[in-house]
Amino acid sequence: MLIGGLLAIYLIGKETGVYDYELLFPITLGTVGGFLIFLAISKLKQKRNGNVPDFDERSVLLIKKYLMISLYVILFGSGAAVIIVYAMGIKYIETGILMIYLFSLYIILGLGTLVVKRL
Repeated sequence: MLIGGLLAIYLIGKETGVYDYELLFPITLGTVGGFLIFLAISKLKQKRNGNVPDFDERSVLLIKKYLMISLYVILFGSGAAVIIVYAMGIKYIETGILMIYLFSLYIILGLGTLVVKRL
């Protein structure tokens, strides 16, 4: 997060010519604050649940199988889609369409992982 914020300050400064280092304080404060909130929540959760693991071996195995199967389905499906689009004569693909495609893949994978986790 901190590196991304610093990169954003650099890119904005490179574009506009003004490097706004006043943004450095909120970026650092937000990163440290988020990390401290994460630590506090994990400590409270550990005190409440003890040493009970979040996942058992069966859940980990199911998630691993789901992700391996979905990896190959996505790879072969995307490859087939590119071959079909190329065969149709389309030589250029708009970046916005690729972003929508990747976003939908992430959503489908995430929802599928949540479903498999509940099994």
